[in-house]
Amino acid sequence: MTPKEKFIQVALDVPMDQLFDYLPNDQTLAIGQYVKVPFGSRQIVGIICGFSTTTEVPIAKLRKIILADEEIIFDKPLFKLLNFVSRYYHYPLGQTIMSVVPSRIKRSQGQHRKVEQLFEAGNKLTSEWIESLPKRQVRLKKLASKLLLKSLRTSELNTVVSNGRACIQELVTLGLVNIKKWEPEIILQNSTPPKLNNEQQAALSAVAKTRNNIAWLIHGITGSGKTEIYLQLLAEFVPTQKEQVLILVPEINLTPQLEARFKQRFPDKVLVTLHSHLTDIERLDHWRRAKSGEAQIVIGTRLAVFTPMPHLTLIIIDEEHDGSFKQHEGLRYHARDVAMMRAKYENIPIVLGTATPALETWFNAQGDNSKYHYLKLSSRAVKNAKLPIIHTIPMTDKYGPAISSTIVKAIQSRLDRQEQSLIFINRRGYSPVLVCSSCSWSAQCGRCSARLVVHLKTKRLKCHHCGYDQKIPMQCLECGNTDLHPVGLGTQKIEESLNHFFPKSNILRVDRDTTRTKEALNQLYQKMNHREIDILVGTQMLAKGHDFPHLTLVVAIDADNALYSSDFRAPERLFSQLMQVAGRAGRSEIKGEVLIQTAFPYHPVYEALKANNFEGFADSLLEERKQMQLSPFSFNALLQVESKSLHHANEFSRMAVEKANEIGSLVTVYGPVRPLMERLKGFERYQIFLQAKTRPALHNLLSPWVMILRNHPLANRVKWSIDVDPIEF
Repeated sequence: MTPKEKFIQVALDVPMDQLFDYLPNDQTLAIGQYVKVPFGSRQIVGIICGFSTTTEVPIAKLRKIILADEEIIFDKPLFKLLNFVSRYYHYPLGQTIMSVVPSRIKRSQGQHRKVEQLFEAGNKLTSEWIESLPKRQVRLKKLASKLLLKSLRTSELNTVVSNGRACIQELVTLGLVNIKKWEPEIILQNSTPPKLNNEQQAALSAVAKTRNNIAWLIHGITGSGKTEIYLQLLAEFVPTQKEQVLILVPEINLTPQLEARFKQRFPDKVLVTLHSHLTDIERLDHWRRAKSGEAQIVIGTRLAVFTPMPHLTLIIIDEEHDGSFKQHEGLRYHARDVAMMRAKYENIPIVLGTATPALETWFNAQGDNSKYHYLKLSSRAVKNAKLPIIHTIPMTDKYGPAISSTIVKAIQSRLDRQEQSLIFINRRGYSPVLVCSSCSWSAQCGRCSARLVVHLKTKRLKCHHCGYDQKIPMQCLECGNTDLHPVGLGTQKIEESLNHFFPKSNILRVDRDTTRTKEALNQLYQKMNHREIDILVGTQMLAKGHDFPHLTLVVAIDADNALYSSDFRAPERLFSQLMQVAGRAGRSEIKGEVLIQTAFPYHPVYEALKANNFEGFADSLLEERKQMQLSPFSFNALLQVESKSLHHANEFSRMAVEKANEIGSLVTVYGPVRPLMERLKGFERYQIFLQAKTRPALHNLLSPWVMILRNHPLANRVKWSIDVDPIEF
């Protein structure tokens, strides 16, 4: 801040697309600091984004900042990225910045975590001195005696004696104990990297030679050794303690295995993770270690793309096709796209890895004018390991309430050979609907346009959209009939059927009802690797990234559900999901098999899966989208409107369409229409879809349109949001 710059511009977490001017206090101020400021009757935390010599606010009305922290939250390159994100996704700058700040800082609880200390006995601490202590000083004697045997960490003091910290302070004051920062002991293991096959080596060499901004797509079949390439890339891009690499994964359940592999290969590197299973204190500590440059390897989910990393040399996005990289609340960014822009601003390479590229990514990697450099891995990394054989099983072959006789026989053959099986069904609960046998009444959620799901073990009906739950009724609410029965399949029902057929087998169900913590995931990996589980039943949590060497059979049940979707991305998602879950089978030298239970065994999706023909399937989908002018051949945005009042939602939506049509004719406006989920969490919903042939045309409409919507009187009666590049409708 120069002497001429008398005003501070602060970004605040409020729904107004502007910076707020404040007067400085007596502290030294810099861009990127977080400050506490008065705002109305409240005191809130904001970030300093700039300084100015002028202000449009009368000086008499300006207020001073209350307190500025010395810590710089973001550097200039990251500010540039956040400004781009705010403009591109048409989201207020203050809310954009504050949505990526750790929550403890936003709550003014950003105190630095205390460094753990190591206490060592000094030369003056002797057995004679301990014996000379009065008998009443029992605790001091015990602690001093322990220190003669071994050094103690801060966290260990109270396990030796009660009030151990006060005792150690007394020994420090007497000059008997030395203090230093505790560092975890590094055990260097002889972890020789495995020899890469020709395709892996070619991919590694190509990426390792680049240090400027080049985007690489590593398209490798499941089990082709993409993670091993990532590991060896780290050795190239983090040769000392001064460089950093960011690895993005779509979901929390992928981090434990990756973290273990990276720590084993790089025991001398500081590795931190960033995901929602961390406590607020842990997340802030990991974030600060990345920001300071202390952490060389950062593995995180989508929000980690905004982590300050001063020495960033490479970004890796694993499973880049996954929809979990898209944020669906608040700032609706796509972490893959933001990472691409960050790599461009930092002038570093970025690697996208997947077995089933998103169609937009596939499109950008094809042709003479491709934006991405394409690398292909067509064989599995383990010698003699082959892709599993995929079969479809007609639904007409029924044996029992849920699974076919073919599946039962296939599982039994694996049990006989002491191999493991995975049963995949992408629906948790027991059954998706409870139906009356007399009048066909079904249990509906009162807050959502959805049926309540039967959870038989807890005897509850639950809505998987809003969280509402109730007891299972004893009789029909319409006609009083007591014959109510669950219809359809869920993980609990499949688990029940398997227990019926294989009562002596160890069966484990894995879904959000059973696996809510990081520790539960770690236990799953240990049990699978130690062959403590025979049959695994689960949802999409198990569909990607996991490596279970003894798993040789994968069964997909009720996969046809996606074929009935009105979403044009449904076939792409189904192919990707089934290809990923199929890839869990036969990853070692044991041959794998995949069975898909379907009513449409010759559907193009399943035919492409059986032939392992992603390229042909993707090209056919691209041709369909080209004819329909859908993404990636057009640029889209979605306005979502919600209100407790159907009238207000309808009125605002019609006004929005009218204003959009007034602004320009280069964008096609569709709607307003009710989405499939017409009511969600008690809110009535409308959607307006915008489609343009060029990206500038879309944003030239969005910029003035968003300003009109923000300032319109009806905006106070509804909740609305803009989703640029939407992936769900």
